[in-house]
Amino acid sequence: MRDLHRDESGVTEPVRTVAIVDWNWSGHHPANFTLYASALAQLGVRVLPFCAQPGDLPGLLSASPIGQSEAALARIEPAQLIEFPYHKLRFQLGRLRPFQQAILLFGSLGNRLRAWERVSGVHIDLVFFACIYDAHFERLRYAERFFRFPWSGLYLHARSFRMPGSPIPFFGGLPCPEKIFTLKSLRSVAVLDEQAVTPLRRLTGGKLVVAFPDPTEVQLPAKSDPAWGLANKMLEFARGRPVVSLVGHLQRTKGLEEFTRAAQDESLRGMVFFLAGEVSWNEIGPESRVAMLSAWEQLPNVFTHLQRVTDERALNAAMASSDIIFAAYTDFPNSSGILSKAAVFERPVIVSDGYLMAERTRTYQLGEVVKERDVEAIKAALRRLGGLDPAAGRFRGGLWKEYRAAHSYERLVGAFAELLRIPADAAPSRGKTLLAAQPHVNG
Repeated sequence: MRDLHRDESGVTEPVRTVAIVDWNWSGHHPANFTLYASALAQLGVRVLPFCAQPGDLPGLLSASPIGQSEAALARIEPAQLIEFPYHKLRFQLGRLRPFQQAILLFGSLGNRLRAWERVSGVHIDLVFFACIYDAHFERLRYAERFFRFPWSGLYLHARSFRMPGSPIPFFGGLPCPEKIFTLKSLRSVAVLDEQAVTPLRRLTGGKLVVAFPDPTEVQLPAKSDPAWGLANKMLEFARGRPVVSLVGHLQRTKGLEEFTRAAQDESLRGMVFFLAGEVSWNEIGPESRVAMLSAWEQLPNVFTHLQRVTDERALNAAMASSDIIFAAYTDFPNSSGILSKAAVFERPVIVSDGYLMAERTRTYQLGEVVKERDVEAIKAALRRLGGLDPAAGRFRGGLWKEYRAAHSYERLVGAFAELLRIPADAAPSRGKTLLAAQPHVNG
């Protein structure tokens, strides 16, 4: 890739062009996509976005760390729509189906990128996939000769290194990094789990592997903003009782069943259990579904908002207004931006033992670590953190500042500079801190 160039006035011209691609748009995807595009533009890179909801991106960027920088925003081209197309195949040709799907997704993307190059007269140096899932990328090898671009991306999960031989929730198959990261067109890999760097580097044959921080959008709306509506409703319901929150994309692996069983304990009726987000029912059996819905409807200390929270600031306001963040996930060896939010709002977390989130919680003293799926341990942790156990004492707080620094937006910009081999002094001046300390809202 070419180096950045400064003209005589000191203005950095975007002489590298990176296409950033993500056809997923639920949960963390919009926020991460925005932060990655922002970081690239801040480094002086021309950014070509392909995402599932192009209309969302301008608003997201305006609230991003480069939102006040006209120069950085000007480096981001208009976003283009990309969808996951496998379900659009009218005719599934048996053993040829994987080839069909790969060409439909990666081959057509390559064609669109080349069309953009022809119209703009600009060469694309790299395609960065903002989220690499095994089930989506294992077939890239069939379309590599049709795609024909050097590429990189964030390998979101490190299950194959943390839980070898364990199937992927929702997809069902086994992780297959050996089918993805041994391709000749691969230039580099980003990963959120620092313990995956060495095995991934070994797998790629020594290509660049960079550990990314896990920042997240933490902007709070002004008190007069309607985005406070959900948090205010929750606080009115709580009436001063401590609140434990489980928010985001509500999947089985988020510990939904354990959260519900804890809420049913009469000794915790002095605590409010708050659920906010769209529930993914596809891996929850009908009996469990009926039982949970019934519990949420009938329990006097449960408050739910079972819809996708489209405004990230509303989700942040709800988390900042909570007392405890529930993150006792199951079958989940991965990183989670929920820890970054908890560190910003200085709220203790409950996480399951065994993997990355537990390691980080212990290292930074972020809260309580419990045995996975152990409802009794979860309830005991809630009593301690919620002040319902007189013998436990008050939670003293964690190394919030240190965690924020380790997973800051500045670290993300630096990680992209390493991934693109851009010298630190070649990038334009950096914007505001994303993971800055926020004022407490309650408690």
